[in-house]
Amino acid sequence: MRIAQLTGSLLEPLGGAEQYCLELARWQRDQGHDVTLVTGWVSPALEASLAAEGLPVRTVRSWRPYPPDRKGSRPAAVLFHALDLLGSVRVSTPVRRILAEPWDVVHVHRFAGLGAAVLRSGRPTVMTVHDYGLVDTTTTLLRHGRELERAPLVQRLRTAFTNRAVRGARLVFPTERLRQKHVQWGLDLPSETVVIPHGWRVTGSATAATSGGPVIFLFLGKLIEAKGVRLLLQAWGDGMPGAELWVAGAGELETEVRAARSVRALGWLDGTGRRAALAAASTLVLPSTWPENFPLSAAEGVIAGLPVVSTTVAAPPVLHEGLNGVLAEPDAASLRAALEQLLDPAVRERLAAGSREVAASLDFDAHGRRIEELYGAAVVAA
Repeated sequence: MRIAQLTGSLLEPLGGAEQYCLELARWQRDQGHDVTLVTGWVSPALEASLAAEGLPVRTVRSWRPYPPDRKGSRPAAVLFHALDLLGSVRVSTPVRRILAEPWDVVHVHRFAGLGAAVLRSGRPTVMTVHDYGLVDTTTTLLRHGRELERAPLVQRLRTAFTNRAVRGARLVFPTERLRQKHVQWGLDLPSETVVIPHGWRVTGSATAATSGGPVIFLFLGKLIEAKGVRLLLQAWGDGMPGAELWVAGAGELETEVRAARSVRALGWLDGTGRRAALAAASTLVLPSTWPENFPLSAAEGVIAGLPVVSTTVAAPPVLHEGLNGVLAEPDAASLRAALEQLLDPAVRERLAAGSREVAASLDFDAHGRRIEELYGAAVVAA
């Protein structure tokens, strides 16, 4: 098949949705498909690396008036949201030209900056829904740190435009919770909607660190408020005897992380660095304060055979409480108490064994084949 994998940006450091997009493209290339990545923004080094792998990147002009890794001025942000609405009803000329090429399937991941109208590509179109961007421009459902039960008026108006765009697409939700919350916020699900959990590449053996050194709690992700970074720093305080907290990632809270006492700031890690950190860690921590979809850092932790500590709000689908991890209420005292449970080596070993069991469900080959089947059905129905 000739496949266009489309996402709004591929700027490093990559988020989970972008990492998934690239892994799926690599898997499809390995199966003999002709895959092209289409995006509005890409880091030059990443573009060169992907080209060397045999994955060409096509860059198209984005509606966004400033790069997605920067904050624009208020007038620029207002302009972007106005163009976002326009992009729900009309595809820009550069994007239209690319979509007019003879693709067998267009697979959309994120369309920020390109517009929801890309879902009416005129080709068999699939969208993997990675977050809440279809119904909320913040992608989190949060306002002032709290999840809203009902969409604000402006978001409901935006979703009315989005509903027109999604009618002809096949939506893939990695979790049932994500699907239900979209319905709750007003998305009219197209008839061809499925729930297919993500897979992830298994690299290395699934065994947690068992050395006699300190217990290492590892955070992997963007250093932003919604990922619970401040909550984690508050819970950690001055540290714990016999334990270390490693924080890997980049983002607006990086200065706070580096200034925190008893915290080892690793910065942004590439694939090799992430694997090394996971191999050294004792427990993965995902303290997000928003309802996570399918966080790849949690999947990586499970595949590495690590117990996972998260919050009841985040509740990542790869964490089964009591089997391979612990859920804490999203407050500093509760999160600290959860971390303290993992100081016990017997608890860590029991939960690590659970992660090794859960890891079997993340086989990427099986996941890739399910996506191929979905493509086949879309092509036949076109």
